[in-house]
Amino acid sequence: MSEADDTATLAKIAHDEMPFRLTDMTLKFSVAELHPMLNTVGLKIDNIRKELKFQSKLALLEWDSRHWITLALGFVAFLFGSISGEIFDGGNAKLSGIDGLTGAISGFSYFQMLVSLILWVWFAIQIWNLFPVMRSHAMTLLLMWNAMFLAQIMFHVDNSNFPLEIDLSELMWGTLIVLVVLFLLSFFWKAVSETRDLHVETYHVHEDVRVMEAEMAEHSLAGWTLIFVTWLMLVIVSTWSGAHYVSERIAIEGDRNIFLILHLVSGILILPTYFWVIWFPQRMLGDNTRVQTKASFAADEELSGSEDAILENKKPSCPECETEVNIERSSSGNISIPCPNQGCQTIGITGMPCSGCGEVMPTRFTCPGCEINAPALDFLPDTEAW
Repeated sequence: MSEADDTATLAKIAHDEMPFRLTDMTLKFSVAELHPMLNTVGLKIDNIRKELKFQSKLALLEWDSRHWITLALGFVAFLFGSISGEIFDGGNAKLSGIDGLTGAISGFSYFQMLVSLILWVWFAIQIWNLFPVMRSHAMTLLLMWNAMFLAQIMFHVDNSNFPLEIDLSELMWGTLIVLVVLFLLSFFWKAVSETRDLHVETYHVHEDVRVMEAEMAEHSLAGWTLIFVTWLMLVIVSTWSGAHYVSERIAIEGDRNIFLILHLVSGILILPTYFWVIWFPQRMLGDNTRVQTKASFAADEELSGSEDAILENKKPSCPECETEVNIERSSSGNISIPCPNQGCQTIGITGMPCSGCGEVMPTRFTCPGCEINAPALDFLPDTEAW
C-alpha cells in the first residue's frame, strides 16, 4: 500500500459517520487534463468542482421537509414583495411615508405587502430554528441583503441611470453602506474559515502531518467560498436591477422591463445560495460549535481565565477581618457550614438537621478570628453568592 493510500485511510477514520466523503467524489472529465497549460489552474478548478458536487449531494440527501418548506416561504415572500401593480405605473411621486402607504396604493397591494412581510418574518424564524450555530450570522446576511438594497436606492436617488453618468459627490452615502456591508461580510468569511481551522486542529489532530493535510483538504472551504461570492454577486445584481427598474417612473411600456426580470431571477437564485452559505459551515463544524474569529476566541478564553482566577482568589472569608472560613455553597444554592456543637466535625446545610449530632444547623456563623456573628451568606464572595 502506498503512502497516499495510508494517508487516505487514516483520514477516513474521523468521517465514518458521513454517508460519503469529499475524497469519494469523481468527475466525468478533468479540466487539468484538457491542456498542459491548464495543469495548475485546472487542478484548483477540479477541486472546487468536487467540493461543489460533494456539498450539493449532501444537501439533497440531508435537507428535509423543513428546509424545503422554509425555502418555498422565502420564494413566495420575495415574489409577493417584488411583483405588484404599483411598480408598473411608477406610483405617485408626490406621496411618501404613511400617506404613501395609506392613500397611494390599492387595498390589494397593501394586503400583498403585509403578506410578504409576515412571510419574511416567518422565514427568518425558521432560519433561526434550523441553523442554531449560524443563526446570528444568518440574520446578519439577511440584514446585509437589505442594506445593499438601501445602498442601491441611495445611488439611484440623484442618478436614475447609475452607474452611468455618475457624479462622485452623489455616491457618498451609498458607498459608505457598501463598505460597511463588505467589511461585515469579510468578517463573516474570516470567522467561518478560522473556526474551520480550529475545528480541524482540535478534533482531527494527528501526529502524522500527511493526515492533518488530508483533514484540512477534507474540510476545504474553496467551494463554499465560491457559493458565498456567488450569493454576494446575486445580491448586487438583484438590488441594482430592482432599484434601476423603479428609478425611472415610466409605465410598463417603458424600456426597463428587462431589469425587473433580472431582479426576479437573481432574487430567486439568492435564496438557495443563502441556504447553502449558512447550512454547510454548520454541517461541517457540528451543532456545538461557535463560529467566531481566532481573535474573538482568544478574547473569550482570556476573559474566562480571568473570571476563573477571580473565583479562585476569592475564598469564603469574614466580612470584617477577612479570615478564611470553611463555608461552601453547592451548585443548587445550599450553604454548608461546620456544626457549632463541640466534638461534632460534620459539615451540614444551614437550616437542616446535622447528620452527625442531629441538631438543626444555624443560618448564622461565628468568625473564628474576630468572633463576629453574621448570616452565613455574608461570608461568601459576591460572585459566588450571586
